[in-house]
Amino acid sequence: MKLVAINGSPRKNRNTASLLAQVVAGAVSKGAQAELIHLRDHNYKGCISCFHCKRIGSKHYGRCAIRDELTPVLNKAHEADLIVLGSPLYFSTESSLMHACMERLFFQYYLYTSAKPPLSPRKKAVALLYTMNVREEDIPLYRKDAAIAISKGVMEHLFAPCEVFLCTDTQQFTDYSKYEVDVFDVPAKLKRHKEVFPKDLERAFALGARLVL
Repeated sequence: MKLVAINGSPRKNRNTASLLAQVVAGAVSKGAQAELIHLRDHNYKGCISCFHCKRIGSKHYGRCAIRDELTPVLNKAHEADLIVLGSPLYFSTESSLMHACMERLFFQYYLYTSAKPPLSPRKKAVALLYTMNVREEDIPLYRKDAAIAISKGVMEHLFAPCEVFLCTDTQQFTDYSKYEVDVFDVPAKLKRHKEVFPKDLERAFALGARLVL
């Protein structure tokens, strides 16, 4: 059993990455092989609409034809039994790193026909993990729920039922005094991070373990 967790945050040791690391640890605790990939470490671009992945008879049929540093990541995701995509939500959508990755990961499997199913391998389980600065009750206000629903729908169309993990009202800064942040209740932010984020890490560990079962 192989799990690939892909971090779409530009930060490699903060909220999203920490949660994904726990997903990996949870999967390993159940005997799976698991790897955490940081997209920030790779130089790549989004889909260029070359359509080689859909061209009949093409050697790239069903697979992205672009060759860059994302290619090995897509190969690992293709071969994995379990896929977890993690990203902060910026302006109500995934990070640019994750969005470009999703374009390449998703589009290669789509066909412009209803006569055949998508070309994606059916995974045992997939999940989306999102971090965000807003409170959970404010997700609809900022229309973040729309981005979540779209990506969940695509994952389920291509792979399997998709679990969504949300970590809300996150701590952005180690030292809030260095920034203009009067819209936040900083003591409440710090208190929440101290009290709630450890529980979010526990939930992430449980998610990784559960996906393997």
